[in-house]
Amino acid sequence: MKLVPASLEEQVNRVDRQRSLYIGIANALVAVWSVYRVIWGFYLAMTFDWVAGAMVPQLLLWGVIGVISGVVAFAFLNRYFKAS
Repeated sequence: MKLVPASLEEQVNRVDRQRSLYIGIANALVAVWSVYRVIWGFYLAMTFDWVAGAMVPQLLLWGVIGVISGVVAFAFLNRYFKAS
């Protein structure tokens, strides 16, 4: 079962192995930071009811950023560990 889209995998395979590690780690850090921001946003929305409406766009934005960077990190780290 393929988790990475074929077009993304084709482009990732063009990148040097060492550079794949750097890009994968950087995107993994962005994904972790996005998860932190989403958790913090939910905490603020539950604590202060009056900011819940204003937090919705930020939560959606950081959620999308986290998912995209997670997929990219998985693709590049997968490329690094499977290449020999």
